[in-house]
Amino acid sequence: MKIGITGGIGSGKSYVCKRLEARGIQVYDCDSAAKRLIRTSPELQQQLKALVGSLEKADMAKFLLESEQNAKAIDAIVHPAVFRDFEQSGLQWMESAILYESGAIRLVDKAIVVTAPDEVRIQRVMERDHISREKVLEWMSRQLPQDEVRRRAHFEIVNDGTADIDKQIDEIINKVIIYNKQKQMKETILAIAGKPGLYKLVTRGKNSLIVEALDATHRRLPAFATDRITSLGDVAMFTETDDVPLMDVLENMKTLEEGKKASIDEKKASPKELQDYFTKVLPEWDRDRVQNSHIKKLISWYNILVANGITDFKADVAPTEGDNIDDRQ
Repeated sequence: MKIGITGGIGSGKSYVCKRLEARGIQVYDCDSAAKRLIRTSPELQQQLKALVGSLEKADMAKFLLESEQNAKAIDAIVHPAVFRDFEQSGLQWMESAILYESGAIRLVDKAIVVTAPDEVRIQRVMERDHISREKVLEWMSRQLPQDEVRRRAHFEIVNDGTADIDKQIDEIINKVIIYNKQKQMKETILAIAGKPGLYKLVTRGKNSLIVEALDATHRRLPAFATDRITSLGDVAMFTETDDVPLMDVLENMKTLEEGKKASIDEKKASPKELQDYFTKVLPEWDRDRVQNSHIKKLISWYNILVANGITDFKADVAPTEGDNIDDRQ
């Protein structure tokens, strides 16, 4: 999971990033990356020179401050380059003062905002940069209000000079670990089009997934982007009213079968037997859109899961957060 760290000027987000790095967590600094790319990327230099006419620092600064339109034109060149660099870096944590304004929020799963009282922030910047109070207030006015960023973020670290920063970081890391485990479990059980049975996610490669068959062979094989891979958490069954998540259908089957293997043999059952059985599981199922093949697949999946001891369907086969249940059967 990727995490973005943001905060207004003087909030102390750089200090928080140093505390993370002390834990072995490397944080991608968007501001430093932008400066590095401007110095080293011929493609970026060519685009900026065509826009500004010069790559001299003074000329760039003058162009930038002339108008908001100029600033947006530079951002339109620099921000995408930084985003690509972050994605290629392989890092999971990002620091950006303009996480929301730049659109970098789209690259991360969760956002942390570092906050401090306005007066504390003002004093910090005045002492750090040796500038006037008025200048600090001007800079602050150009950023999103702290309350707005706090509202949008998933986590907050209060850095007012008295709060325990390390304790807050530890609490957030623990929450992230728990979230990752939950998300991984929900994505673990997979169906692959054209391949029978179910599969467990083992690891993610650069261009593929390594999966393991949930059967006696436990064979491992790669699954590529060209394969139609579906997490069971994103499957639902058609009904006459609302579609029902697969986890609920499986729970109904578990109740009907008292946690044991299905009492019907889906390979030998007649169409009527399949439909009568499914009516006991999901009485309101849509007779027009749910096919006999779907019922057979459901029974087969249920038996595979039970045979592998995966029976807490509410936890193990739940819709992944932020996803729609769009693989309806």
